[in-house]
Amino acid sequence: MISDIKIYILFERIEDREMKNPYKRTDIFRCVHDAHRKFQNKISVYHILKEKNCYPNGCFYFRWRCKQLNKKNKCYRGFTHVGRKCFGCRDFYEEKIHNFPELQVSLKDFNEFRNSITEFEDWLEEVNHKQMEIAGEIAEIKPHFKKKIYPKTSYLSFRGYILIFKEIYLDRIQFEDPVYGFISAQYYKSLGLARGDRVEAFAQLGVESGRLVLSRLRGVLVTKGSETQYWDEQKVVVAQEMASEFNDQPDECLQCRFGSLVDVEYYKDSHAFSHRSMLCLKGVADYKNCYVRPLYCGLDKEADDVAEISCNNFREMVWPDST
Repeated sequence: MISDIKIYILFERIEDREMKNPYKRTDIFRCVHDAHRKFQNKISVYHILKEKNCYPNGCFYFRWRCKQLNKKNKCYRGFTHVGRKCFGCRDFYEEKIHNFPELQVSLKDFNEFRNSITEFEDWLEEVNHKQMEIAGEIAEIKPHFKKKIYPKTSYLSFRGYILIFKEIYLDRIQFEDPVYGFISAQYYKSLGLARGDRVEAFAQLGVESGRLVLSRLRGVLVTKGSETQYWDEQKVVVAQEMASEFNDQPDECLQCRFGSLVDVEYYKDSHAFSHRSMLCLKGVADYKNCYVRPLYCGLDKEADDVAEISCNNFREMVWPDST
């Protein structure tokens, strides 16, 4: 009997614990690949170890170059940049670029980190796509869009809403990194969900590009917060029509109610390519010149009475004028 109690207490201590997502850490690796410049060369662990599997051997690609354009001479065919039509030209050549991810921590710390990843992946394997209890406060709700691009057309489709939890309980584990829940527009409307609401539900857990996602939410119990539901069908239609797209993913846009990541699929020559870009649901043409009020930028609400000054100061602090 005593031994059973000890085992039970040990089980409780093991299960009721805190956990973070090691896949999304950007302080472990740095890569100078041209494609990573928009992220200040800070790349997630998931991208390095899972998507590209390029540590420690690195990766290489071929950069198209032109002998004339390198010398700032004019192309005799009238082109201003190197492309597929340059193949076979006497001035065209390829430059092999070999990049290696740079470790930003000590080897000892990295080995400890690998152990934490192993523990995290063991847990994921155990719970992946299984129904579990969840409980957390909704930090933000954003429309969920998906974009498909074909050679002659493209379209942006509305897929429901994304519930963003900055901290959440997954069964007995307190998860201290963002977790994203996908919910249909009809279910969202019937529940009357709003930012600040606390929800308890059953959901399936999965991994998508290194982030934890919840799907098939069932038996949702809502404890209402102080805010009312913001998004509705009319606002989504307006946002979809006026949305502007950025290749960059600024942190300030991610924290804004009107900044939404969109999965983009590009189809060409029987091949599909995918990436993720940023949508501004307010239609701001250039995020560096954003006029959205500080209330939506994650700034202090007390600064709202001097919105224009606060936004300008905030923008200058984050994006100094290069000129």
